[in-house]
Amino acid sequence: MPKPPSVQPSRGLFALVAALVFALIGCVYARIWSPVTGITQFITLGHEFHERGVAAYRAAPKYLDTFPPDRFGFDGQWYAELALDPLLRDPQTRLAIDNPPYRARRILLPWLAWLGGFGRPSWVLNVYAALNPIFWIGFALMMARLFRPFGWRGLAGFAAMLLTCGIVESMLGSLTDFPAWVLMTLAVMIGENAGAGVLALAFLTREVSALGLAGLFEFRPPWPAAAKKNLRLGLIVIVPWLLWLAYFTWRLRLWAHAGGDNMDFPLVAIALKLGWFVSEVRQGDIQWAQFYKSVPLHAVLTILAILTQCLYVLTHRAWENRLWRVAVAFVPVFLCIGYPAWESHFTVTRHALPITLGFNLLLAMRPGRRWLVWFLLGNCFVPYGIYKFAFYDRETPQAAEFVVISATPAGGTPAVRADAGWSGPERNRRRIWRWAVRQQAGLVLTNPAAREVEVELSFFTMSFQARDLRVKVRDAVVWSGHLNGKDTVKVQTSRFALPPGETAVTIETPQPPAVYPADDPRSLAFLLTGLQLAVKAPGSGPP
Repeated sequence: MPKPPSVQPSRGLFALVAALVFALIGCVYARIWSPVTGITQFITLGHEFHERGVAAYRAAPKYLDTFPPDRFGFDGQWYAELALDPLLRDPQTRLAIDNPPYRARRILLPWLAWLGGFGRPSWVLNVYAALNPIFWIGFALMMARLFRPFGWRGLAGFAAMLLTCGIVESMLGSLTDFPAWVLMTLAVMIGENAGAGVLALAFLTREVSALGLAGLFEFRPPWPAAAKKNLRLGLIVIVPWLLWLAYFTWRLRLWAHAGGDNMDFPLVAIALKLGWFVSEVRQGDIQWAQFYKSVPLHAVLTILAILTQCLYVLTHRAWENRLWRVAVAFVPVFLCIGYPAWESHFTVTRHALPITLGFNLLLAMRPGRRWLVWFLLGNCFVPYGIYKFAFYDRETPQAAEFVVISATPAGGTPAVRADAGWSGPERNRRRIWRWAVRQQAGLVLTNPAAREVEVELSFFTMSFQARDLRVKVRDAVVWSGHLNGKDTVKVQTSRFALPPGETAVTIETPQPPAVYPADDPRSLAFLLTGLQLAVKAPGSGPP
């Protein structure tokens, strides 16, 4: 290990950086807190699975987003519900969870939430939502111990790790990734039998934590002794999980299934994501001046950052460093992640957490003239994560339901209003939307100027069932596409002329409206939200 630099920042400076980040975390959680639902908004619970939940889950107060595309929730909801029945004794659990044996393998956090909430459902759900920030406290202490010996480079790496994107993603969804990684890292730092015991807990939190054995195993002669030691460590890690596996298999009478699209050939998903980015550039959807909050640009920064981390880890061998060995073990896993994880690219940042730590720690240990270049490239995705976390749920609904983007042309700015075929507007704290209740729903665009202008319409839509959709202006189709009944689709029409006065826009579908949500008796066709009317200057962009 290189000799630490003679001049080091004080412990107080490390503590100050950690305190500032923890204050930010506390402020975000305090802002989300509700006297009725607590901090359960961080679990991302979906309406779709609420009515089939266990009785205690259905009765407990919790935050359910009213925005229909969010009806499926996210992974954290399953572990939160398991926390209400950690011994899997309720027969309804088999029906309530999307994949009971797959989720039940990761039982440690549900058990911690049940114990911390004393078995009281509302307390249990809120304790589960608080586990990620609780683990963060121990994580900050661990990072300080790892990075402090390496001076100012260590302080930079320490600061970059405290709220890196994978941590933000895990916190915002109350996921298992961050706690499992903290336990795995602690296990590798401790080493020997005690470390294997901690790794067993990480394995009960997320199975990929077993790769932490790369940091515990002995890889030096004498080989018979090393093999004996490695066998002992491996048994310590896997036996508790096998015992739990036998129990929940007997209790559930089910075998786990996992999607085959979770993994792919190396770099295939990254190539597909880059192709998506190119299409976004062509559509002009990149906020180049605000890179810290541009989703497409952050996707590219994520690819750049983590591939930089992988390259550095692979080309700077440090076999005696146990955390480096773990990072190397995770590199092929990251490179083979399938496109479903990359589709919402923030997801992959939590899978890359061991690589991110290995990169920043190894970089701090090895001074060099190119240190700053490596550091900036490997952490260029961090500002977006901090922005996303700090402003979580601060996005307020727009003052107007429909937004007009115009260079204030002479004669006035165009306007948009809803015509026949729509329900009334609905809203939550972040969005305004309305449903089409007929097969055709109209918009009226008004151009108060004395001359014709060219415009484009964009909005987001979805449906509860598969259907085709068309947008027509003066009987000419300016956009057509298919809704799969699940995903939200962005509609971007081709450019069309908007003459003075009023112009009717029709959004239509050949399939009739249908009743889908159990808690909504209306017949609904498709949803409209985030509509923007962009007035194009003559000669700007592709026609």
